[in-house]
Amino acid sequence: MRALPCTLIAALLAAAPVAAQAPAPAGPPAPPPIAQFRPLPFHEIAERVADRYAGRMVAAETLPPRPAERDLGAELVYEFRLVTPQGNLLKLRIDARDGRFLEVAGRGQLQALRR
Repeated sequence: MRALPCTLIAALLAAAPVAAQAPAPAGPPAPPPIAQFRPLPFHEIAERVADRYAGRMVAAETLPPRPAERDLGAELVYEFRLVTPQGNLLKLRIDARDGRFLEVAGRGQLQALRR
């Protein structure tokens, strides 16, 4: 079997019928690309809590946002529990993406607030 010259191959390809492309099926538009979620480091948020409130941190966890927090754009929440110098328990919920304080609950918030 002999190799065909390049000009003959090009001529054969040019003469071949081109298959018609079917239109893309109609449907919902493709979703936008997902932005990569990058939460702030846990220890950095813990430092922000310690900078704002006096007390001893007794618990910390990562939680999904509540519906109202999700409406504010939160995708992940860090929750801290702090015992103030007066013996009160504060619960702080913070947006993991940008460090916003979403909720501070408990007695003695003003007394524990660092100025």
